[in-house]
Amino acid sequence: MLVSPGSAYPSPSHGTGQRSADSLAFEEAWEAARDGLAIPTRRAIELKRIARFARRFAIIEPGRDKPALPFRLVGSGFFDFFGQDLTGLDYLTLVDPAIARLAYDSVIACLDRPCGLWQSTPAATAGGGRMSWEYTILPIAKSGTVPDQIMVYVDFDAPDTGLPAVRRVEHSTVWHWLDIGWGVPKPDFGGFAA
Repeated sequence: MLVSPGSAYPSPSHGTGQRSADSLAFEEAWEAARDGLAIPTRRAIELKRIARFARRFAIIEPGRDKPALPFRLVGSGFFDFFGQDLTGLDYLTLVDPAIARLAYDSVIACLDRPCGLWQSTPAATAGGGRMSWEYTILPIAKSGTVPDQIMVYVDFDAPDTGLPAVRRVEHSTVWHWLDIGWGVPKPDFGGFAA
């Protein structure tokens, strides 16, 4: 469920004001994988549940000893944008350094609450252009019941000219916490007061 009490941000999907059908379907696949548990385990995230999202799907395992968001599993669609396999790479190296700490803290909040996060985020391309990405982020557990990884689906409107090389992920223009049963962080999370 999309939650944004007092959020300073409107809620677009590709600038439209709503989550995309794919984002909602991704959350439904996550919900089905829960199978009565608080958080699904990584093992429960079966290919049949996420097949339609696989190219733009990733699993990230945040570091708790230092801010890091290394990719553990990465769909081939990320290679199309970045021109390299991102497995093992720290996501924070791909973002504007000015937002790296907020990005990390947001992921940790998703694990600690637990909750999900939906956002619309611009990316700067190698040719000097920009494109909008829609992120849907949900917590999972490697094993057991403690969330320690996130699964991410990234959706975007591909330009007519083909996929541009992405140079840097920028600050979200819109974001909302997803309440999965345990509430969401306070509206002033990350210094964004209502």
